[in-house]
Amino acid sequence: IPEEVTGITTAAALAAGSQHTCAVLASGAVRCWGDNSFGQLGDGTGNPTTIPVTVTGISTARAVATGTGHSCAVLADATVKCWGANASGQLGDGTTTPSMAPVTVSGITTATDVVAGAFHTCARLTGGFMRCWGSNGFGQVGDGSIVNRSVPAAVEALFHQVTTLGAGNDHTCALLASGTVKCWGFNTFGNLGDGTFVDSPTPVIVTGMGSARALSSGSHNNCARMTDDTLRCW
Repeated sequence: IPEEVTGITTAAALAAGSQHTCAVLASGAVRCWGDNSFGQLGDGTGNPTTIPVTVTGISTARAVATGTGHSCAVLADATVKCWGANASGQLGDGTTTPSMAPVTVSGITTATDVVAGAFHTCARLTGGFMRCWGSNGFGQVGDGSIVNRSVPAAVEALFHQVTTLGAGNDHTCALLASGTVKCWGFNTFGNLGDGTFVDSPTPVIVTGMGSARALSSGSHNNCARMTDDTLRCW
């Protein structure tokens, strides 16, 4: 049965991770609750909590994303800060050192949105560009490699086209301005929608679709809302 979250009355955005949740408030502050084993609540402790705690040092957030053990936020100045687990470089600060307080993602100054997979993160930039970082064993960063990236790497194949992002555990998808959806990374369950079960380190076209206008990704699946308001999932 749904329960009201304690102390949240001005929520503007929300993200649910594997075992924790974060909300952006109208003030620009971020509050998180749940598991905190890796510092993913951003309050400077490793203590789990059932009551929302305020993320340290963030007061101008516009969007938030949550992975398995890390969280990220886009700030009003279009930078991105992340906190929590970092073994795969998912905080994007050039290290693999975890942080219980937000750190600035290297080289991101024009972000408009952010999504998090299990151990990787992606940001949409102004102009339809996209960068990803973190775990890349299945090619989910999208730069053509399978090497983890501790700083953001450009998804060159989607140059100037991205409107919406989606991230699963180990795969990533993007809705393009044309209405086409492309995905990359882990594909054992058909996550990429290209008619194969072959992983891809570069974006492939989701087949059999018309024009999409919204996109959402789960752990190993995705769904798109089409321009005729029907849904397609894979």
